[in-house]
Amino acid sequence: MLWSNFLHFYQPFNQMPDILEKIVNESYRKIIQGLKENPKAKMTININGGLTELLVKYDYLDVIDDLKKLAQNGQIEFTGSAKYHSFLALLPESEIERQIKLNTEINKKYFGEIYNPKGFFIPELAYSFKVVQIAQKLNFEWVIAEQLACPLEKEKNEFNKIYQIKELNNFKILFRDKRASILILSAIVRSAQSLLEELGDEIKKNRYLLTVMDAETFGHHRPGLEKFLFEIYQNKAFEKVFVSDLIKKFSVSEELEPRESTWSSEEQDFWLDQEKGIMQTNPFSLWNHPENPIHKLQWEFTYWVIDFVNILDIKISGYFEIRNKLDMAIASDQYWWASAKPWWSLEMIEQGSFALRDVIFSIPGISQEDKNKAKEFYQKILEIAFEWQRTGKIRSAYKKAYKTEQRKPFKEEVPVDWYNLMILEFEDEMKNAIKKQEFEKAIKWRDAIYKLKAGMDIYDVLHVVDDLRITRTLPSLKSFWEHSLDEFSDFAKETFKDFKEEEFKEQQFEKIFEEIKKVFYQKKEFLEKQKFGQIKHPLGLDWDLEKNIYLCEIPSEKIKFFLGQGWDSASQIKLNDKNVCKENGQCLYKREGNQLEIQLTNESILNKFYQFLKQEDFLKGENIRLTVLSESLGWAPVTFKQKDGKFLVHIPYLETEEGMNFKFRIFGFDFKKSMEFKKPNFVIKSKEFFVSILGKVDFLIKKVIWMLRG
Repeated sequence: MLWSNFLHFYQPFNQMPDILEKIVNESYRKIIQGLKENPKAKMTININGGLTELLVKYDYLDVIDDLKKLAQNGQIEFTGSAKYHSFLALLPESEIERQIKLNTEINKKYFGEIYNPKGFFIPELAYSFKVVQIAQKLNFEWVIAEQLACPLEKEKNEFNKIYQIKELNNFKILFRDKRASILILSAIVRSAQSLLEELGDEIKKNRYLLTVMDAETFGHHRPGLEKFLFEIYQNKAFEKVFVSDLIKKFSVSEELEPRESTWSSEEQDFWLDQEKGIMQTNPFSLWNHPENPIHKLQWEFTYWVIDFVNILDIKISGYFEIRNKLDMAIASDQYWWASAKPWWSLEMIEQGSFALRDVIFSIPGISQEDKNKAKEFYQKILEIAFEWQRTGKIRSAYKKAYKTEQRKPFKEEVPVDWYNLMILEFEDEMKNAIKKQEFEKAIKWRDAIYKLKAGMDIYDVLHVVDDLRITRTLPSLKSFWEHSLDEFSDFAKETFKDFKEEEFKEQQFEKIFEEIKKVFYQKKEFLEKQKFGQIKHPLGLDWDLEKNIYLCEIPSEKIKFFLGQGWDSASQIKLNDKNVCKENGQCLYKREGNQLEIQLTNESILNKFYQFLKQEDFLKGENIRLTVLSESLGWAPVTFKQKDGKFLVHIPYLETEEGMNFKFRIFGFDFKKSMEFKKPNFVIKSKEFFVSILGKVDFLIKKVIWMLRG
C-alpha cells in the first residue's frame, strides 16, 4: 500500500489575529516541525493564497519560509486552489478562473519557483465538471475528489487505478479514502498500530491510500493529534509518497464521469437516489439549498454584486480595491454557516452579507437606489437569520439534521436479529479496545451498548451505530443466527432484545435455511452472469468458477463457524476421542482415534440443502455428489457413500489446540436449463483419485509436525 497524505491549510481572509496566532502555534508550526524531524515524510498540501497573505500580514514569515524549504527538500508538494476558498461550482466561470489565477499569483510571489503545482484542490472537495474544465485550461493535470464522487460500485473502486475524466483528455482524478481519513482526523484510532488493524488486509494490497484532511485538525482542533500523525509517518508499513507519485506508480485506466459531490456528501444520499431511480440533483445543499430562503437571498445578492462589478470601468477610482473586496466577499464560509444542517453562525452570515454590501458601498458615484438594494439584501438576510434564531427554528433544524426529533430508538427501527448483531459488533469492538489497553475507547463502546438498550440513542448527535460504522465495516461479524449459544457472553444476552435460549435454538435452523435459500437464488443469478462475491454468505454458502457449491455446518458448542469472504469460511470441530456430537440441525459426528466419521442425518441442514438442490437441479440430482473438505487432508474432497443404510464419510482427525477445520462441497449441480458437455466419468474419478492421494500425504506430513511439537 502506498500512502499519500494531503493537508488543506486554510483560514478565512478576515480571521481574528488572536485566533490565527493560536492556529499557527498549535498546528502549523507543529506540522512543520514534525516534517523536519522526519526527513523521509512526504506530504501534499494546499495553502490558499488568502492564508498566505494573512501569514505575511501578521509576520508569520517563518511558516512560509519553512514550507518553502520543505518543498525544496522534496518533502512537500503544492497544489493549486481558489485564493479565498470560494465555492467554485456555484460561481460564474469568469470568477472561477480569476480565483484560481489569483491563488497561483500570490503563492508564486511568496514561495517562488518551487510553487509550480500540477494538481488542483477544489475547496470543500466540491467536484464539478465545470470547475475541472477550467483547471485543465489553466494547465493543471489532476484533481482530488471525495470517494463518493466515484460512480463505480464501492466494491469495484479498489484504489488501484487512476482514472481519467471523460471528455477531458488526459486529466486525472484521484479519490479520497473517506473512512481512513475520518479514522485519523476524528481520533477514533489513536496509534499507528490501531490504524493498521483497522485497515486489515488492505495494507498488503497493491493499492493507494489517499487521506485528505484539514491541517488545523492536527494540534488546533484536536490537541496532540499531530503526534499521532507523525507516528503514522514513522511506521514502516506505509510507503509515503506524494499524490503525483500515485499517478506515476499506478496505470491510468478507463475514463469515468464523476458525480458532483463534496467531502460533506454522505453515501446514503447517493444510494437513496439510486433506489428512487433518480439522479442526484442537489449535491451542494449545504451551500445552496433550494428550500433555504437565506441561501436564496445570499446567492441573489452574490450574483447581483458580481454582475455589477463586472460592468464597472476599470479606470474608475479605487477599482482594484473594489475588485479585491469582491474576491474576498465570495468566500464559501457564509453560505455554509447559513445551512442550519446543523451548521449555523449569525456572525459568519452577517460578515458575509456585510462584505457584499461593502463592495457596493465602495463604488464611487453609486446611486442611492443601488445602495438601498444592497442594504435591503443585507437586512433581509439578517432578519430571517435572527427570526430563525429567536423562534427556535435553528434548534429544531439541528435536531432534525441529527434525527433527534420524533425518532424511534434503534432497537424499534430495525429487525430483532439485526439489533442483536449490532450488540455483538459493539461488544467485539469493546473487547478489541481492551486488548490494546485503549480503555477510554472500550468504555465508549460499552456505554453505546447501554444507550441502545435503554433507547437513549435518539438523543445522539452522531448516532452510536454511525460512529461504529466509521471504525469498522458493518456487519463485520457473522450473523446473529450463525453463532452458537456459548459464543454469547452473559453481558450480550442481557442486552439482546427478545432473547431466550430455548427460542433461539428452536428458530436457528429455519432462520439460517431461509437465508440460504434466499441467497441461493440471488447467487444463482450472479453465477450465470459470472459475477462473484457480491452478496452474503450464510454458513459460508458460495460457488467457485467450476460451479462447486460450498457450505459449512450449523454451529454448536463443539462445532464453531468462522465466516470469511465466501469460500474461506469454515467450520471447526473439537471432539475428544470416543466422543459423539450431534446438535439441532447437524450431521452426526463420531471420533475414533484419528478417524472422524460424519453421517448425514435427515434433520441436518446439510441434508435439507442437499435435497433442496436435487429439486432445483435440471437433472433432479442425477449427477450431484456430496463431499467433505478438511485441513487434515489438505482440503482434498472425500465423497459421502452409502454404507449399511447410512450416508457417511470417514476422514482423518487432526488433533490441534483450536480444533480441525472442515466444510462441505457439493458438485454436479446443473445451474442451467440446457444440457452442457460434461467430462467423462473416468476423467472425474481419476482427478479425484490423485487429489485424494495428495491430501493423504499432506495429512501425514501435518501429523508428523504435530507429533514433533508435542
